[in-house]
Amino acid sequence: MKARAFALSFTSNERLGGAAVRGVKFVLSLCAALGCHAGAAQVPSTDAAQYRVECSAEPAASCRADLVTYVGWRVFQAQCATCHAADALGSSFAPDLTVRMRGMDQREFFAALDSGYLGSRSTMPPRGRDPNVAPYYDELWSYLRARRDGAAPAGPLERLLEPER
Repeated sequence: MKARAFALSFTSNERLGGAAVRGVKFVLSLCAALGCHAGAAQVPSTDAAQYRVECSAEPAASCRADLVTYVGWRVFQAQCATCHAADALGSSFAPDLTVRMRGMDQREFFAALDSGYLGSRSTMPPRGRDPNVAPYYDELWSYLRARRDGAAPAGPLERLLEPER
């Protein structure tokens, strides 16, 4: 009797496992077709990739940045500035990112975005599954490095047009 119960249990688990595998395959196929992003959004590239920011000597003129840095600024303004302030200098409940990023490498930055932050005074939700943030880790890294290094001053950025080839 025990052997039969085991066989029935094994058979039902096998059927369930087959259905689960088919379901996972379907979801993965659908995500591949739709270009879904989830989890660890991007693999950190080398830290050698540089931003490019050009500022005019005229005080009223805004600075121009390469496309990656410009997109990072746009994403930051839309998704991060509410807490960290438009200039990334922080608020009463979110840190100054120009200070927080000193000594932080790209891998640590991506990990912070993926896992979020739960502190005694502030909380940042994980962003690895946020479709408005996850695809733009490299861009955010570029913009915040430019802010950290002083190359991109506080204020709006414009896109630096690349010369035509």
